[in-house]
Amino acid sequence: MRRFGETCAAIAARAGKLEKIALLAAYLRSLDDADLSAAARFFTGSPFAARDDRSLGIGWRTIVAAAQSAWGFHDVELGANYREHGDLGAALGPFVRPAMDLALFSETLTPASLYSLFEEIARARGKAAGRKREVLCERILRACTDATEATYVIKIMTGDLRIGLREGLVADAVAAAFQREAARTLFL
Repeated sequence: MRRFGETCAAIAARAGKLEKIALLAAYLRSLDDADLSAAARFFTGSPFAARDDRSLGIGWRTIVAAAQSAWGFHDVELGANYREHGDLGAALGPFVRPAMDLALFSETLTPASLYSLFEEIARARGKAAGRKREVLCERILRACTDATEATYVIKIMTGDLRIGLREGLVADAVAAAFQREAARTLFL
C-alpha cells in the first residue's frame, strides 16, 4: 500500500486529467490481478464496489481509537493536525510509528490484503463487533510503514480519498493500462 499511497499523492498533485490517468495506468500495470481489482476499487474512494451494499461500519471514533493504540498520540495533537489539514487521513498520517518489534510475522499491506481485512470488518456482527472492528483497524494501521501510506489507507476507510479522480477516470486508466476500451460499468 506504500506505492498506492505514493501514487495517490502524485495524482492529487496533478491538475490535468490526462496526467492523472497516465500516473494511475502506470501504477495499475504493475499489479497482479488480486491487487489490481482491489486497487482500482480503492481509487474510486470506496472500500467496496458501488453495487456492493456492504460497509465497514466504522466511524472516526473507531479509527482514532485504533490509531491511538497503534501509534500513541494525544487528542490535543490530533486536534491541531485536523485543524491544519481538515481531513482525518492527513491528520493521522504523521503519527505513524513503524513497528518496533522484529516479529517473524510482521504484516505488509497490499491492496488485496487490505481488501481482505475490510471484508473481515464488514462481516463483524454481534455483541463484540465494535471491538473486533477496532482491533482490525488497529491491525491495518500497525501495518502502515509511513505517513503517506497511512494517510491514504485511512482515506479509503473514511470514503474520502479526494485526489481528483472520479469513477470514469479510473475506468479510463484501467483501459489505458491494458490497451482496452473503457468500460463505464466497471465499478457498478
